Amino acid sequence: MADSTDVLLKLSEQRWAEVKQAEDQRSALSNIILLIASAIVGIFTQKGLDRNNLPLSLLLIFLGIYGAIGSRKYRERIHYSLSILKLYRNRLNELHPDAQIEDRRIQAKEFHEKLHPLMTKFHPNYLWVTLHISIAIAGTILTISILRL
Repeated sequence: MADSTDVLLKLSEQRWAEVKQAEDQRSALSNIILLIASAIVGIFTQKGLDRNNLPLSLLLIFLGIYGAIGSRKYRERIHYSLSILKLYRNRLNELHPDAQIEDRRIQAKEFHEKLHPLMTKFHPNYLWVTLHISIAIAGTILTISILRL
């Protein structure tokens, strides 16, 4: 039984590393997009609405949509790893019922939800996607404003 436990723990470790890597990649993608979007908005602030800046407003739309899709994809990969981790945790719970792994997880979740009832309603992924969609919306507004000139 110890061998199975060791294998499950090692596999869990690897999956958590994959979750962290996907979170880090999502963060890096968002930071790069925010940096570029900020620079583009800075150009509009300096030069105003000008037809020569139309490609920049279109780039904002593209970056926002790309970021939203990228965030969703990273979330999908994270969810995949978390699904596998749940299976590992269930098996560890079966191998070591005295550890009460699942019972402790449920207790911790209930305690956390009592402490943060409002915040537990918002999944971080929605915040990431909303950020990117707002960049696309800003690009759309700028594009429409430029085309109306």
